[in-house]
Amino acid sequence: MSAPKKPLLLMTAASDTAPNTLTRIATYKNYADAFICAGCTVVCASGGENGAAEQLAEIADGLFLTGGVDVSPKLYGEEKIPQCGQSDEWRDRTEAACFKAFMEAGKPVFGICRGMQMINVLMGGTLYQDITEKLHVSHPYDSIHEIDAVKNSVISRLFGEKFIVNSFHHQAVKSLAPGLVPLAYSADGRIIEGFCHKELPILAVQWHPERMTGVGKLTQAGPDMAPLFQYFTETILRKDIR
Repeated sequence: MSAPKKPLLLMTAASDTAPNTLTRIATYKNYADAFICAGCTVVCASGGENGAAEQLAEIADGLFLTGGVDVSPKLYGEEKIPQCGQSDEWRDRTEAACFKAFMEAGKPVFGICRGMQMINVLMGGTLYQDITEKLHVSHPYDSIHEIDAVKNSVISRLFGEKFIVNSFHHQAVKSLAPGLVPLAYSADGRIIEGFCHKELPILAVQWHPERMTGVGKLTQAGPDMAPLFQYFTETILRKDIR
């Protein structure tokens, strides 16, 4: 008797230059581990051009946009300010192509940190290029803080209406794209910490839940985030399993 089919999740990664000057594609293994523990098979995207994104959207059951460097302000029509960090044009192109293909195929999308910001931008929203500069808030990298989940949202059902998360970002959603609905806010209400789409299978969070679960758990404060990965896998991805 064959084992039940696992959802196949396409995960994005960054490009950078190795010491030998060759370009490599890399990301943190714990992104994949969190979804593997939830019952997925995870593969990395190596490009999205020349029909690759469309083919990947046919094969995979969902798309996972991971964290990383800043989204290029060119994608939301702004000039780069000095506080805006490094961008990755190859990654921006690859993620834009894959997101478009998966949306056209009606496949689910999950985003973490930069991934959440990228989804917002690709759907017509904008970002604060630097929240300290633009919002005058103290939001130290690799810190923890409390967030407020929207009542009766999937986030509040999983973790309650108030809980602790980690923080590894200096950018955030400014104008929310049409169709997206906030699921959680920072405790001061100024930063959107999670959203979903009104109709489409899109879910994203600003914190790093993959660092709050598993054997190599990095952030000890706050709830174990395994239920978030389980929810996306069991409730959203498996609807597309044939």
